[in-house]
Order: sequence, then structure tokens, then C-alpha cells
Amino acid sequence: MILNVGCGGRLDDKVCFLGDVRIDVKRFPSVMLLMDAHFLGFKELVFEKILCFEVLEHLESPIKALKEFKRILKEDGEIIVSVPNVWYWRRILKTKTKKYEDRENHENLSAGHKQAWDIHEFNSLAYIVGLKITEVKWLDWYLQGKRKLSIMESILRFIPQICFTHVLIKLKVENSRKSW
Repeated sequence: MILNVGCGGRLDDKVCFLGDVRIDVKRFPSVMLLMDAHFLGFKELVFEKILCFEVLEHLESPIKALKEFKRILKEDGEIIVSVPNVWYWRRILKTKTKKYEDRENHENLSAGHKQAWDIHEFNSLAYIVGLKITEVKWLDWYLQGKRKLSIMESILRFIPQICFTHVLIKLKVENSRKSW
């Protein structure tokens, strides 16, 4: 079974409808159960795969949510999460312009993001919970608006850590299920 945590309500986004069980804190057509990622009402070792796209950065305690994911994940199961890339060059450029000097107007804060991590910080977060990163992919979650500087984008493709808008991370449970 596949669990989609924070599946959301974008009707044009097929990702919202992935998974055998789809949960969110708000009611949307894709949502099967209303549930908080911090307190998952499932027995241990139930799901083979847990999907969590663009959710962890909105949570009060991503550590608590990841511990819950680990608890309900079957042996040899996989967790797939995506988070915004904090080093995306356009995001950094926006924060350096006069227009964005007031941090209250920064796009991450206005989007309800409570925290952010680069890949090294996320690796530490996973380690604390007893998870290990098995794969990292850099991707463009939102492609609109990227045509203006297409030459720049094509050059920067060789530096994925700053060129792509998001990071897709695959996780597995460390050998021992004991958490810290």
C-alpha cells in the first residue's frame, strides 16, 4: 500500500491522486482521510511507500512527522519527499533585490513555509530520525516563468544544486528501527 501525506487539492495535478490512501489536514476531492502528519492514525509497519510532496516545510515538527512515517513504514519500505531547493538561484536573487528587503514579503514565508533545508541539513534531519537518504534528484516542480533566461538556465543545468527549484529525496529506514 502507498500513503500520500498532504496530497493537496490541485485538481490539475495528478500527484494529488497518487496512492492507495491519501491524507491531508483539509478536505479536497483527492483526500480520503483528514489526518495530521504529526499524528498518523495507522498501525505500525503498514505502508510499503510513503509519498510526501511539498509538505515537510509547512509543518511545525518535521522530525515528529518523519518519525511517524518511519513507524508506519514496512521493512524495506521507501519514503519519497520533495522540498524546495533553498539554493535555487532565482530564489536567492529575489532575496537580494530591494523589492524583497522586507523578509515578511519573502516568497517562502508568504507560502506558509516554516523551515527550509539544503541537502546536507536534510541528511542530518533524516539521520536524527533513523532514516538514510538513498537517492537525491534535482527537479523543476514548477516550470512556468523559466523561459526568460533560457540561455542562463541551460548553462546552470551543470550545477543542479542551484539550477533546480526542488529536491526529490528517497529515504529508507536505517538498519535499526530504534529512533533517538
